[in-house]
Amino acid sequence: MTSCSSPAADEEGMGIKGGRSLLTTESEGSCLLDVLANRHSKWGGRLRGDFLLNGNHTKPNKVAARAAYVQQDVNFCPDMSVRQTLLLHSFFRSSGDVTRVREVKARINGLINDLGLEQVRHTRVKDLTLSERRRLNVACHLLLETDLVLLDQPTRGMDIFDTFFLVEYLRQWACRGRIVILTIQPPTYEIFTMISRVALISTGRLMYFGRRREMLPYFAFIEYPCPAYKNPSDYYLDLVTLDDLSAEAMLESSQRVEMLAETFRRRQEALSDPGPPGPMPPKVRKENLCLQLLGLWIRAMIYQFPYNMMNWLGMTLVAGVLSVVVGAVYWDVRSSSAQHQESVNNRAAFHYVMASVAVWPVLLMAISEVWRDKPAVARDVADGLYSKGIYIITKTFYSFLAAGGTFLAYILPAYFMAGFPTAEKFYIYVGYMLLYLYAIRAIAIAASCVFDSRHAAAMTSGFILTVATLGAGFTVHPMDVSAWAWPTLWWSPVRWLLHEVEHIEFQHTNEFLCDRNPVLQDSLSAIQRKAPCGVVTGAQALRFLGLLEPNLPDHYYPAIFLLAAYLCSQLVTVIAFIASKKPNRTKKYRTE
Repeated sequence: MTSCSSPAADEEGMGIKGGRSLLTTESEGSCLLDVLANRHSKWGGRLRGDFLLNGNHTKPNKVAARAAYVQQDVNFCPDMSVRQTLLLHSFFRSSGDVTRVREVKARINGLINDLGLEQVRHTRVKDLTLSERRRLNVACHLLLETDLVLLDQPTRGMDIFDTFFLVEYLRQWACRGRIVILTIQPPTYEIFTMISRVALISTGRLMYFGRRREMLPYFAFIEYPCPAYKNPSDYYLDLVTLDDLSAEAMLESSQRVEMLAETFRRRQEALSDPGPPGPMPPKVRKENLCLQLLGLWIRAMIYQFPYNMMNWLGMTLVAGVLSVVVGAVYWDVRSSSAQHQESVNNRAAFHYVMASVAVWPVLLMAISEVWRDKPAVARDVADGLYSKGIYIITKTFYSFLAAGGTFLAYILPAYFMAGFPTAEKFYIYVGYMLLYLYAIRAIAIAASCVFDSRHAAAMTSGFILTVATLGAGFTVHPMDVSAWAWPTLWWSPVRWLLHEVEHIEFQHTNEFLCDRNPVLQDSLSAIQRKAPCGVVTGAQALRFLGLLEPNLPDHYYPAIFLLAAYLCSQLVTVIAFIASKKPNRTKKYRTE
């Protein structure tokens, strides 16, 4: 970790303005900052130590409540601009000092100018370079105006010029009477000289902690001088890093690390007396649940516009095209009330295709949307902007109407092109289809919340829908379903839907025409007779499809089952999303 302080304070010994640690592994640096920011908690873990803040013995959570922690994750919401991202962060969290909260927009404009983001002020985060994202991440936390700033690898992936610029800015920030602690990749000698205090850590133990200007004399005194023209950061990191290339090298390096740690333990100076307790810095203020809901609505409806509308129009267009294709295949399959028996299979197949085949691209797009949003949500949650539960509940509500519009674009063109009536049966059909589509969409979203991989989510959703489709009674007749697969006839949402819509379709048909049946001639006589009509009434059609079982007392019991499937899937979504871990994904950013 690296800290920055003013040169004057460093020369006069006026205390720490900041600190930096050189660590042999990134995990050690992140772990140390996690402890300071109270993000260390794990099952069975325990933290021991003393926390002193302005001379006050305090708990880790009270220190974390007064610190700004800049983590490495820069997965911001991709459809928001730089200024909108800063505005949203200032809405969810702000300084607890009333005098520092004023003129939020002015401070945002100042940070944008100071950190070199003026040219990309209104640029989508998706189009920023990695360096610009890093600086935006720092700006979001400096908005809090805290007296303690923790930064985990804020210059990772940045070139030497941007690194120098950011470290210099943080040094000036520390000169204002604040503490800045950061981890950093081995810096150049010029950047190393900008550091006030250094902590060198290996295997979780201190190799050195003190002023940067005293680091080289200390190691020279214990007979490990830095060679001429050698960067001290590189040399001493190599010195305390375990060498695992061979057993002999590992033994030699581990003994050296143990000796350096023990030497520093004996020689380190005792901590100075903090003096009488002073006032605690102000806490970071977080918004309550109601304002978190409002902030998420603002982000979804205002800050992400028009990209959210474009995404919705794209999904709706795909759904409409699929509907038109299905309608063209089953064009005018039911053009009048008098129907031929040969149309029974086509009419049943239309409902089957709409329920289980053509809907797949729409479900895959819903899975991809959840998968795309996961990294940004995980970053915001880790930053303490809002909770996972609040996000998924808000997301469910504000996406409900949008999903309904997409589903209507999927249902209506195919229904009218197939020649179905527009009377009372139409509204019942649309109601059942909407309820069914919401239910299977909830299943797909639940799978995408359970799995971080969208391929695993798609495969799981596909498996569930395939099994449910096999139990629908169309591809395999209900009488031919084996005993072990018989329960699918009762839990399959596809069967619940087909049971009801095909009852609506056939149960009031008194007669199917069969005038186009072929004429057969008896081989033993010259008598010719017409082939018998196999399916004459709607009841026979339902029996042929295996759907003639009587309705339960409540005529709309399939709707109850579909609603139960939707609610259960939503419950699984909420639980899985809350319990999910931070997605482990690597992204490539522009470096120019």
